[in-house]
Amino acid sequence: MKLVRGLSACPEAHRVTVRGMGLKKHDSWKLLPDTPATMGMIHKVAYLVEWERVDQDPPAGRKTKARAAKAS
Repeated sequence: MKLVRGLSACPEAHRVTVRGMGLKKHDSWKLLPDTPATMGMIHKVAYLVEWERVDQDPPAGRKTKARAAKAS
């Protein structure tokens, strides 16, 4: 997912949604899981973002990496 428009003229609720997806600045991008919650956020701010489905797993979060390091 990529943020393709600025957030200056959009409603506050849309800014919060975009920030919740991990996008901060224009042209920032993020690989997100394909869940109903994510799809709902994309639908809400579809005019601000470009997205496509990929056959790649999302990157592991900090907690997952820490657990893997402890296990080995």
